[in-house]
Amino acid sequence: MEYTAEDLIAHKLQRAGILVAKPRFDREGADLLAMLGVGDGAKFCRIQCKGRSLLRSSTSNIDVKSDYVTDGLVLFLFVETGVADQTYLYCFFGSEIREKWISCDDCFRLTFSRAQLSSDLAPYTFSDEKVARIKHVIEQVDVRKELKVITGQLNVTLGPLTLTATGRVG
Repeated sequence: MEYTAEDLIAHKLQRAGILVAKPRFDREGADLLAMLGVGDGAKFCRIQCKGRSLLRSSTSNIDVKSDYVTDGLVLFLFVETGVADQTYLYCFFGSEIREKWISCDDCFRLTFSRAQLSSDLAPYTFSDEKVARIKHVIEQVDVRKELKVITGQLNVTLGPLTLTATGRVG
């Protein structure tokens, strides 16, 4: 389910003109990195991909560690309902997670049901407005702060261009 969600999200972002890189690590909420360009001074935001099924249960939930929830995080939720011609894809920004989700221990939690997909979650449906907001997040992100959140090595290959970066938590 997670791979399906990740592939769907990468596809939607790339069709919207946002470059997507798949890090060789899954740390600190960085399933994918979204960029507008790869030149000097390139900026990015972290994309967390979540996939949940409501096929065998009427409710589900997702948790994200509080430390991951910065203004440079965009969390996507893909919900499988079994209806082949309906895609439930939602997009949450760091500020929305901090303000709207339930804080418990060291994480934020969203619990949802099938009935909420078209009501409570409707404002978070992935749309052109969300694409514009993601682009704004990328343009405004404090890259140094985001690099402190993720650790590991990143290798991105786009055509003949290769970008390599190393981040370290201080």
